[in-house]
Amino acid sequence: MVEDALKFAQREARRGNRYDGIILDPPAYGHGPDGQKWKLDELLFGMLQNVSEILGERDSFMILNLYSNGYSAALGETVVREAFHGKIKEMTSGELALTDGFGKDLPLSIYVRVKR
Repeated sequence: MVEDALKFAQREARRGNRYDGIILDPPAYGHGPDGQKWKLDELLFGMLQNVSEILGERDSFMILNLYSNGYSAALGETVVREAFHGKIKEMTSGELALTDGFGKDLPLSIYVRVKR
């Protein structure tokens, strides 16, 4: 399906549709097919609010991956917790990294995983 993810989540919330699992991997910045702008810092919270509405209340999960350099795992957890209004059974977060040939970790992104 090729569609604007934010519009999709908004529409599904209006329709009352629910999902058992949602994986989010938003870009830091981008343009939609009709020229609309996506800025992670401006639109992430609203997107997560819509996701909290369409994620099933029980036995469901959400995974959020953020490549933006300004985000830490703690900040990711805070944004998710606020958007979900505390309706979370379990939450974990961390940093994704690659280890190079010299044993140095190269940070790539952070993730937040939610279970309901």
